[in-house]
Amino acid sequence: MAFSSIPSALINVGKAVKKEIFTYIKDNFDDHESRINSLEGGSSGIVIFDEIVVNAASLFDGGSITGLDYYRASSNFSLLTAIVYIFEVGTITGTLEIDFQKSSSADFTSSVSVFTTKPSVNYSTASDYDESSNAVFDSGVQDISTGDYLRFDITQLPTGYVGKFGIYLVGEAN
Repeated sequence: MAFSSIPSALINVGKAVKKEIFTYIKDNFDDHESRINSLEGGSSGIVIFDEIVVNAASLFDGGSITGLDYYRASSNFSLLTAIVYIFEVGTITGTLEIDFQKSSSADFTSSVSVFTTKPSVNYSTASDYDESSNAVFDSGVQDISTGDYLRFDITQLPTGYVGKFGIYLVGEAN
């Protein structure tokens, strides 16, 4: 259904009120509401990170990496979903764990994790193309304000060559 202008001939002064006028009005209201609902559905999810870390030759045999990527919030939102996913397990063992640190400035010396449980995949029990399902956000930290910074860190690396993996972080507009 699309918007339809009401013809002037139907609303001239002195013309009788007809059902046709109300049909135009109802159809236009229905169209208006469906457009609003469509916009609300599409704009509520804010993708913050949707990236694949590739050529991870330096990500070999444990350790951690701080500040792999950064994001500055351009609007207020609440963090909703966080996933780390892997491709092929191969001979890798151990756990891949990621974190997103929140700071009110680009100085992360007093930053805090947005999680109480960080997203992770244990290669020892994982299948090829597995993804985390264990992330739990810290309810006191998951609300992000305009101007806040998020930093992507790898807090735990498995043993073996990690060729690539993906991260996904989504928020919902407040």
